[in-house]
Amino acid sequence: MNLNNISLPYPVLGISDDILPMLGEDAVGFILTADARNFTFKIELKFDNPDIHQLINIGKAEYSCEYDCARTMLRRCVISKEPGFTIVLPRHSINGRINFNCFVSVKENIIGYKNKGFNPDYEGFRFNLSPGDLLVSFPQFHYDADIRYDKLQAAGSFMQIRESNLHEQVFFDISGNKIEIHLPPTHYQLYCSPIVKGSAEVIHSSLVLNALTYALLNMEGHTETTWAKTIIYRLQNEEGFSIHDLDEPSNIPMLAQRLLKDPYLRLFNHIVTSSPNQTEE
Repeated sequence: MNLNNISLPYPVLGISDDILPMLGEDAVGFILTADARNFTFKIELKFDNPDIHQLINIGKAEYSCEYDCARTMLRRCVISKEPGFTIVLPRHSINGRINFNCFVSVKENIIGYKNKGFNPDYEGFRFNLSPGDLLVSFPQFHYDADIRYDKLQAAGSFMQIRESNLHEQVFFDISGNKIEIHLPPTHYQLYCSPIVKGSAEVIHSSLVLNALTYALLNMEGHTETTWAKTIIYRLQNEEGFSIHDLDEPSNIPMLAQRLLKDPYLRLFNHIVTSSPNQTEE
């Protein structure tokens, strides 16, 4: 469901400039808490329009929130007299992206609806509205339940190394929900040896860095995968990053290093500290 570009035959606050002033950047507040069993979504809605507030106060309109999860076929709508919702969902009820759409909708027939905030194009017009018609359409938002937000810094949250008989050379597969590094059997046996397994710095500066660079350069067409959504979330929310870091291909190798927190420096430090010839000066 995507309601960001809807158009209705009457003016709605939140759709283009139908009603002024338009919704502010703080129109939707969203806080998530989670425990072992449930996700709890706390949503706060805000708008500045006395005429619509009056309709809510007299029982002619109400707040509503629709949410859906395509993978689990979940789809519900809740209503409230207040500009906020607390929605508790068991973890097993959602998988992947859950979309939220919030509105102020008509509760009882409204004859001759007008609003002092109408765009001048609607001056002199009145509208008859029926239950379910929209008065306010808040910006759509979503949550990706399959992303481990508490472990985004770890490469293992979006990447895995596995054995493959289909390739004679190392192969990067970015079509699934994780970036997969496919190693031929001989390579994989060496990778599983205790010496290699104990050298994460070497793996990060070689296999992982190369796979991440390849994935970033070829992200277009894969943005709905979990690994891409994980990286996009980091770029949008972590200090020092920007989603625009993806715009210039020549910047991608540097971006990959920053996402992995300078794997080359960790490699050099590992070599120095583990060298048997290291002596104190």
